[in-house]
Amino acid sequence: VMEDVCEGGMALIPMIGRVRLLRQWGGIMDMSMDGTPIIDKSPVEGLYLNAGWCYGGFKATPGSGLVFAHLLARDESHQEAARFRLDRFQRGAMIDEKGQGAQPNLH
Repeated sequence: VMEDVCEGGMALIPMIGRVRLLRQWGGIMDMSMDGTPIIDKSPVEGLYLNAGWCYGGFKATPGSGLVFAHLLARDESHQEAARFRLDRFQRGAMIDEKGQGAQPNLH
């Protein structure tokens, strides 16, 4: 698969053949860019998100369940989860927590 993807990339942009890579990774990452969860309505009608927990999200399950249930029941963010809204990335209001940050290399 890796060779096939590289071959396709070279066909489209031949100059990438001169790039030297130390390491590579491909796929969907189950973490948010700032390392904190997303608990919010999605732009898709009836689709709600409780995702992107990064490391240790299992420890916050009771609290996230409470605020997620509030979101589902009332269709509005719980006061405690308001900062975890999806639009924070668009607004540039990412949450900077110790050991995490807006850059994937800090996760």
